[in-house]
Amino acid sequence: MSGNPVMKIRNLEVGYYSENGFNIIIHDLNLDVNEGRILGVAGESGSGKSTLAQAIYRSLKYPGEIRSGEIIFRGKDLLKMETQELRKMRAIDISFVPQAAMNALNPVKKILYQFYDVLMAHGKDPEENMERIRESVRMVRLDESILYNFPHELSGGMKQRTVIAMSLLLSPKLVILDEPTTGLDVLVEHDILKDIREIQRKTNITMIFITHDLSILYEMSDDIAMLYAGEIVEKGSHSQFLKNPMHPYTYLLTKSIPRIGVKRENIVKLKGNPTNYDPSNRGCQFITRCPYSESFCSESHPDLIESDEDD
Repeated sequence: MSGNPVMKIRNLEVGYYSENGFNIIIHDLNLDVNEGRILGVAGESGSGKSTLAQAIYRSLKYPGEIRSGEIIFRGKDLLKMETQELRKMRAIDISFVPQAAMNALNPVKKILYQFYDVLMAHGKDPEENMERIRESVRMVRLDESILYNFPHELSGGMKQRTVIAMSLLLSPKLVILDEPTTGLDVLVEHDILKDIREIQRKTNITMIFITHDLSILYEMSDDIAMLYAGEIVEKGSHSQFLKNPMHPYTYLLTKSIPRIGVKRENIVKLKGNPTNYDPSNRGCQFITRCPYSESFCSESHPDLIESDEDD
């Protein structure tokens, strides 16, 4: 994925403590996030997408732990920052829209005062920034009257738009969206995704868009990284993934998308369940589910190599 990286993730290892010890979820992950583009991160449930998002935003809580690696954002390693320095960066440099973002709102506060909280946390006078608040609300196609409502007075889609507006309030350089339309009906989801895309194009904000829905992934992303068992198995441009997916996992997922004119029995089915990274496996993590596996797949771990999209 060529471009000017605003963030570089190097050798990132993240996991969770359990009764059986420390379980690796993200294993030795390397990834660049290119400025002014939407990076789509996809994979099945359990592949490590949300863990990656929380690690990048430094919001991962115990029993989760970042074991090693670097997350370089505009020349600074986020993993070496103190809590106070991270707080200053959040919302201004990096913002985060979590899964089921509609539940992130304070139920006993009117929307306006929740915007106030974001501003005051960064030493900004709310009254002097009312136009900034109104502009953020208009950006996500909400009427300014919602500022005087409590969250329960808004629909699910309106609450989702409100959280996105709050994430854009201080014009961050990077926005992480972790499945931002989870739980919404298809029509509302379509409208919100369309608005996110238009906002990104108008403002040139860099985005990391996390999803398990490939149709959304291909609709939203400029660049794509595919996760399996905590590893990136393939990464490239939107056109490369559509024209010529190289890894069997990516290929099978792409062929499993229902398409008009294709009979159900002719759609490829990916058998088995995703598994977390198995450190005892010296070969490809996908081998237990891959219909194209060979004997050497269990002996040699496949490293990412550069490939021309026309190869």
